[in-house]
Amino acid sequence: MAIRALNRGTRLLFLTVVGLACLGPILWVVLSSFKTQGQIYGGGSFLPNPVSFDGYRALFTEIDILRYYLNTLLYAGLGTLGALASALLAAYPAARMEFPFRRSLTALFTLGLAIPITGLIVPEFVIMRELGLYDSLPGMIVFYSAMWFPLAFVILRAYLSGLPPSLEEAAALDGAGYFQLIWRIIIPLARPGLATAGVLVFINVWNDFLFNLLLAPSPEHQNVQVSLALFRGHFTTDISAILAGTTLMMIVPVICFLFLQRQVIAGLTTGAAR
Repeated sequence: MAIRALNRGTRLLFLTVVGLACLGPILWVVLSSFKTQGQIYGGGSFLPNPVSFDGYRALFTEIDILRYYLNTLLYAGLGTLGALASALLAAYPAARMEFPFRRSLTALFTLGLAIPITGLIVPEFVIMRELGLYDSLPGMIVFYSAMWFPLAFVILRAYLSGLPPSLEEAAALDGAGYFQLIWRIIIPLARPGLATAGVLVFINVWNDFLFNLLLAPSPEHQNVQVSLALFRGHFTTDISAILAGTTLMMIVPVICFLFLQRQVIAGLTTGAAR
């Protein structure tokens, strides 16, 4: 019993240290967003003393930060929906049906995860420009949907492959069509897989910096990451405003995960078990 209690205490101590190491920088960013620049550069107390809202005030008064957040929400939300919809329509037949070149197509879609996407910047730029999608909101949404399609496809195909086909067969015998089958049977059953893929895609799109900077350079099409990176040009590196924007930027992914954490954990553990 003593050895078991010692092992449990050691594991708890290890997890506490790892947790603090992971959360420490995040906590510093959040607390420092309520400090003045003098407090940040001067060091001193870890806690803001006194509490200052100068960073948040500058963030909302000096630049149109709400528009950048709206752009980011549109990119992340609609890009995630596009990736999930296309991946589900491709993953279901790949997981359930037999047709020529099924394995080849599955391998081709999966290969998208192995290709370094940054190595395709030049052809991506050319394709976006030739299609008339360069530097536009719809163009970035289409780009993000295509960019994260392979990740969503791999997750959904793995999840759908483990679902029992009995409900689908019963619905097909009752006369359900293909899209009725997907809408009424597959989507409810695959909610953990959809939540897992959706959260991963959403966070990746939300955190994107490089492609938004290259493919949507106009200020009205920038996301919040690009706007914060260019903040120094407006305020001569107002570090408190940058930390305030970073704090607000972290809120949306955290809320998204908290609402869907049960579905995400179920999707990840189910996929691991299979």
